[in-house]
Amino acid sequence: MRIVGMIPARLDSTRFPGKVLALLGDRPLFWHVYHVAVSSGMFDAVYVASGHETIREACGTYQIPCLTTGTGHQNPTSRICEAAGQVDADLYVMVGADEPLLTPEDIKLVTKKAVTAMTNPDAEDRPFVVNAMAAISSAPEVFDCANIKIVCSGSGKGLYASRSPIPYPKGSLDYQYKKFVSIGVYTKKALNFFDSTPKGRLEQIEEFDLLRFMEHGKTVLFAEIPGSTLSVDTPKDLERVREQFAARENHSL
Repeated sequence: MRIVGMIPARLDSTRFPGKVLALLGDRPLFWHVYHVAVSSGMFDAVYVASGHETIREACGTYQIPCLTTGTGHQNPTSRICEAAGQVDADLYVMVGADEPLLTPEDIKLVTKKAVTAMTNPDAEDRPFVVNAMAAISSAPEVFDCANIKIVCSGSGKGLYASRSPIPYPKGSLDYQYKKFVSIGVYTKKALNFFDSTPKGRLEQIEEFDLLRFMEHGKTVLFAEIPGSTLSVDTPKDLERVREQFAARENHSL
């Protein structure tokens, strides 16, 4: 089985333009994500996918393979769909360029679960996508619309995802909220479905691409990773990531 890692990278982020080029230590965010993906040992190849010359040039500087895509993609899955047309694989694993605190173990856990679930000949409901999620550890994260909250069945099948704090704790406060994490494993069939299917109403409202699968009854399975991770959506997030990154570095000395 050939498994390829894909790191979609755009330059024109609304709240933090050029964030994937922001420095963490003396390297840009995407550099850290690339090396974490390679270190997982799960991939036959790992590529950055970008439509922006500045990012492609930076990849060349660091000798990181980069696939050229268009500049009009509205979400990471759309960019992966185009990039996947340039590389043959059985599974495509998206790793977010703005999540430098992910670990090789996180990627390994999600990818292994996807391989097991997607190749099980006895499964009645094979997932189209397997994606990571993580526990939310603070109330501000629950209410932050940048954190997409995931609601699953007991088996991990995605029921809904929202930028709002769901489920609403009317009957009980005994609940551990989960958030979307940017590790997603796709079959080629799933990417073709996404590319050929228009946005549904819920995806339009929430601006969350995995809802395209859920709205059409396609199974998205979520795998929980341990510990904490943080995507860089704002300059303030970058400062928090730098603090956590420095703490990790000091701990490893």
